Amino acid sequence: MKKLLVSALLLIAACKKDDTTVNQPGYDGKWYIHQVINKEYTIENGDTAFTRFDVINRPGTDYIDFQINGQGKGDAVMLWDNSSSTRPYEAVTHAFFKLDTTLCEITHLTDSSFQFNSIHFDGVTIPDRVKVTQNFFILGR
Repeated sequence: MKKLLVSALLLIAACKKDDTTVNQPGYDGKWYIHQVINKEYTIENGDTAFTRFDVINRPGTDYIDFQINGQGKGDAVMLWDNSSSTRPYEAVTHAFFKLDTTLCEITHLTDSSFQFNSIHFDGVTIPDRVKVTQNFFILGR
């Protein structure tokens, strides 16, 4: 529970943004989705209970195209199962960005490999529990 609390505080601190622009590392452009890992669990009195753990391997045709301007904002176009959607993108820090309203953390970045995850806390849906949803994206050029 302490680790989760520290993580939550770090995410909140990362969300605090001043008026300066943040230039992100060079991951703009098209990244093909190799794998997505979806985790969902609840936390109650320090105990964690997983309710979902899905590993989705993609065929290599689905992608996320980050179209970022010089001020660290733009759009992310996602193609998934031949369905396209566009979400607003905004850099928060060098390690965090917002995709639509979801905060994402960059965990690995090279010229050919990019990994990030998103996390969402919901303390309302299940009384006396915190529901956590995490999505891990493994991308490549």
